[in-house]
Amino acid sequence: MNVYNSAWDKKSKKYNKFDGNLSPFQKEFFEILAKFGIEFKDKTLVDIGCGTGVYSLFLAGICKSVLGVDGSSGMLEELAKKANEFEIKNIRTIHANFDEFCTDESFDIAFLTMSPALKNEVDFKKFISLATKRIYLNWEKPRHSSMLEPFFAKFGKSGWENVTKTLKNYLEDKNIAYKTEILDEKRVACRTFDEAYENVLWHLQINGFEYDKIEIRAMLEKQCDNGVVKDEIISQMRVLVF
Repeated sequence: MNVYNSAWDKKSKKYNKFDGNLSPFQKEFFEILAKFGIEFKDKTLVDIGCGTGVYSLFLAGICKSVLGVDGSSGMLEELAKKANEFEIKNIRTIHANFDEFCTDESFDIAFLTMSPALKNEVDFKKFISLATKRIYLNWEKPRHSSMLEPFFAKFGKSGWENVTKTLKNYLEDKNIAYKTEILDEKRVACRTFDEAYENVLWHLQINGFEYDKIEIRAMLEKQCDNGVVKDEIISQMRVLVF
């Protein structure tokens, strides 16, 4: 099994799930899309890196049909559970990484949010070819996490590439018109010690670091107050519609 996909499979059980509602951040995102003239009603849509279906399942309530694509079987299993719970019938999924994904279908909208699926020019071309309208939301700069920073300071960070900027530059080079806006989010996540510990281990694993679990626990205990670890998270993302 792909080690990267395995990490996401593990994450899937506690990853955000569709609950029928939009968060304030998601509402702001869709307000931007509406301002940019995006209409989902009766459209066919493919969601690349759909994860547990937080966006896919919401959009299935508006679109004619939705196809979700993800390399993590665990994520897709969680999506299927929620589709069944909410009796959503017009969504289907394909288990594949984006570089493996192949289809003869064409869609009205290609949709990608916070997924690392696009990495280079080959991926950009493939994503563009999927639909007549494309929506992309991803990191504008690395996310700050007060909980994780001490661990990254100790172990380092695997190289971060601003793919959002690379895609934006690609669109400009190819004279592909786009609309864009920055989205900022600040929030505080409060986790039990065990939840925080699991979260730290996952991030170290996804970055490919070797670590001693006893040492990690000792470091994290310094942040724990009455059994709770508070994590201040500051994120900046860019929306691209083209």
